[in-house]
Amino acid sequence: MDDCPQALAAFHRLARLRPAVHRFRNPVLKQPRLAPGPLDGRLIFAVDGEGTREWSIPWPQELGEVDSRVWLTEDPLSADRETVLEEEPLSRLLLQYTLYEAMNAALYQAWAYCMPTARLAPLWSMLRPVPLSPFLPAYTAETFFVAPGLLTRISSEDDEATVSFAALHRATLTPLLEHGFRWSRFDD
Repeated sequence: MDDCPQALAAFHRLARLRPAVHRFRNPVLKQPRLAPGPLDGRLIFAVDGEGTREWSIPWPQELGEVDSRVWLTEDPLSADRETVLEEEPLSRLLLQYTLYEAMNAALYQAWAYCMPTARLAPLWSMLRPVPLSPFLPAYTAETFFVAPGLLTRISSEDDEATVSFAALHRATLTPLLEHGFRWSRFDD
C-alpha cells in the first residue's frame, strides 16, 4: 500500500532487517487491507491466525494525524462482532504485538502456575517494565518486562498473577529455578 501509515511503514522497514518478524504465528500483515461491510473506513493491519481478532485503524487517516488510534475487532466475520478501542496508538501497539508474538515464538519458555503476587517480589530487581499499557486488557491484560536475553509477561488480578518467560537461550531460564515457582512448562 503506497500511502501506508507512518508507524506501519516504519515497522515494515524494520521487519525487512529482521525477517523473523513475518514468521510469527500471527504476523502483522505485509499488505494491509481495507475492511469490508460495517467496518468500512478502516485499514486492517493484523489478524490472528484463527481469524477471531483483527486490528485496524481509521482509513484514510485524518489530515495531520501522526499516530492512529487502533481498533480491536473480536469475531470480525460474525454478526455479533465486538469492536473496542485499544489503549495504545498504532506505533506502541505494534511494539506490544511484536513482544507478544516474540514470546510465543521463543525457543525456550517457562510458564508458572497462578501464584500470589507477593511471590513476584524477587523478580523486580532483575526485570525492567516496558512502559506500555497491558496488552489484550479484556482478556489477560499482560504487562511486559525485559531483562538481558529475557522477555517476561505478567498477568495479574487482585492478589494473584501468572508469569511467563521467553528466551532464545536455555541458560537464560535456568536462574529462574531458584525462585521456587511451580511450573506448568519449563524448557530446560
